[in-house]
Amino acid sequence: MDSDRFAGSRHRPVLAALLLGAACTTEELHDGLFTAAEWEKIQTLSPLPEPPEDTTNRFATDPKAAAFGQRLFFETDYAGPLAIGDDGSNGGLGMVGDTGKIACASCHEGPWLIDLRSQPDNVSLGAAIIPRNSASMVNVAYYFPWIENDGLLDSIWSEAMVDIEFNLGFNSSRSRLAHVIFAKHREEYNALFDPDLDPALDPDHPDAARFPANAVPASPEWMAMSAADQDHVTGIFVNFGKSLHAHLRRLVSRNAPFDRYVEGDTAAIGAAAKRGLKLFVGKAGCVECHNTPHFSDDDFHNNGLAVDGPNVANEEGRFARVDFLLAHEFNSNSKWSDDRETGRLDGVTKDEALKGQWRTKGLRQVAETGPFMHSGQFATLAEVVDFYDKGGHETGFVGTKDDIVKPLNLSDTEKTDLVAFLQSLTGEEVSAELLRNPG
Repeated sequence: MDSDRFAGSRHRPVLAALLLGAACTTEELHDGLFTAAEWEKIQTLSPLPEPPEDTTNRFATDPKAAAFGQRLFFETDYAGPLAIGDDGSNGGLGMVGDTGKIACASCHEGPWLIDLRSQPDNVSLGAAIIPRNSASMVNVAYYFPWIENDGLLDSIWSEAMVDIEFNLGFNSSRSRLAHVIFAKHREEYNALFDPDLDPALDPDHPDAARFPANAVPASPEWMAMSAADQDHVTGIFVNFGKSLHAHLRRLVSRNAPFDRYVEGDTAAIGAAAKRGLKLFVGKAGCVECHNTPHFSDDDFHNNGLAVDGPNVANEEGRFARVDFLLAHEFNSNSKWSDDRETGRLDGVTKDEALKGQWRTKGLRQVAETGPFMHSGQFATLAEVVDFYDKGGHETGFVGTKDDIVKPLNLSDTEKTDLVAFLQSLTGEEVSAELLRNPG
């Protein structure tokens, strides 16, 4: 992502000083710590703008679609059977075979929308164990265009759909989802989308056999449907994803102490956080990858992580997902995209260099969203900082470590200061109205 498009307010603190009659010298403005070059970098990291527009979803900024998406975020009835049940300690959602037990909110809850339920908490338990740590949904709308840690898809709306038919996630189908939306949300759906839901989705309708209750694409039940009926069900599925995207765009946290500091409030963060900020843009080199206002370059890197912990494996990262992305039924070039001319997939090719590469995580509210890494193997920020201080792991990782990942030789005090800075990136909580089940 081009960080320049986030930099519109970078000179505002300087302007404020001028308007106050130049009461602050340049030295004072930089808090006596930062060079002019460092301060310029810092100003590119704040404030956080509006989420990027995604023209592939024409409902992304529709408030009615967002309200519908919020309702769907808490919906459980379309979830398929649990393959792993509650054993009394794993945070399972019911008994094996139970249906209607999983919602998006099952793995994204609390003020920072993280998994507070699954045990052990390094990865998540849906219908079965998903071998990834559930990311926060707060500020997720700033990841653009690559979604998920491995760049699985190129829009939030299409990624929101994947888990529905994923056997480890919801273990469900678009057909089951369509029937639940008809039974429980028909009026709201029909007010938003064309065409209206087909009356034959009613199981009591004379033509109900046209829409099998749980037809999975390529199954005999699905293949027996007409192409038009298949598209009708798939269209409902797509509108589900686009509504969720509209809701997720509203889950934004701003005004962190760091933002107030950049704005000119020199007391907004403490001395340790200020020293950590200097390390972040200087000696530690964190800004090389965390270089936009949501603190991610939205690119992929191999940080030399040898995955460790229960229920995880050393995956190939970006390399393993390119073929999936390019062929996916709902990518930005598909007939379901509202803008097929974005060019997002131009030049995307499978290359051995992508092995072991993972997308840079955004760092806002990072202090509230542990455990860390896609494997959830680090419980604290101090462990994360220590990992990077050592230049990643020496062996056991997939692919070739990026050249920029090298030992930093930080002192214990410097590592503590970096953690203090990362803690200053926690902004205001999302409105409680957006985090509740609207019923």
